[in-house]
Amino acid sequence: MRVAVIGGAGRMGRLFARYFAQRGNEVIISDINWEEAVKFAGSLNAEATQSNTEAARSSELIVICTPIMDVPKVVDEIIHDIRESTIVLEISSIKSPVISAMRMVTEAGGRPLSIHPLFGPGAGDPSGEKMTLIPISDEKSEVELARSIFPNVSIIPMDLERHDRIMALTLSLTHLINVVFASTIAEENIAELRRIGGKTFRMQLLLCESVMTESPDLSAAIQMSNPFAIEYLERFAQIYDRLLKYIRGKRKGEFLKFHHEVYSALSHREDLLDSYRAMYRALRAIGNDGEH
Repeated sequence: MRVAVIGGAGRMGRLFARYFAQRGNEVIISDINWEEAVKFAGSLNAEATQSNTEAARSSELIVICTPIMDVPKVVDEIIHDIRESTIVLEISSIKSPVISAMRMVTEAGGRPLSIHPLFGPGAGDPSGEKMTLIPISDEKSEVELARSIFPNVSIIPMDLERHDRIMALTLSLTHLINVVFASTIAEENIAELRRIGGKTFRMQLLLCESVMTESPDLSAAIQMSNPFAIEYLERFAQIYDRLLKYIRGKRKGEFLKFHHEVYSALSHREDLLDSYRAMYRALRAIGNDGEH
């Protein structure tokens, strides 16, 4: 199969280009970063082009690995070069901005797949990982198609609104928390904090440093392209303000009551002690020893 990876010199683009090349497919990479595209394509014995339409015109599978807000523009650019039954797959982590463009693929006679890899480029290979799939026109056939392309990946079908609401919590909220945390400690002596800080701090530092490696454009899109994000971010801000009042006023009783209510609600759904032990196992696995 001939596979075009648009945005193939980016971090996720490289992962998917490598995945298809290693499985014997003929790969062509297009990317605005021409020098990187040529260099990376050479490492895979793949082709490189500066033209998305050229890549799309000759391919049976088109994988769009561009920033979220660029996906509709790419689809609009290549739509007239999609042959009947061409598979057009996009990997955005937020689906609301791209769903209309993917419906255009169906109207043009193509086969759309809107997936969200639940892993980053550090995974190296999708095998054994999970992806959500947001149906465009026919869930059953799209799930079957996705499983034929990624036979060793767990495919989780999910409707658009539920997906983006979950991403508002698991991406928008967690990214914002970590960006604020990173900003708060950025001017401090990080080496000293790492040396003296306990397990909880070290885990949080690991998370925030990982989040800060993301593209600023992706970080902004995670916050601003998800129509459900602001609802949860404002809820977080309200809870933060409430706790700050308790702390500033030394209102211990109200703080303890709040903490107990949250602990009770969470512990009904999760084994919190198991999570605590899992944190220790994770830190030991990466050699991050410490006290507390």
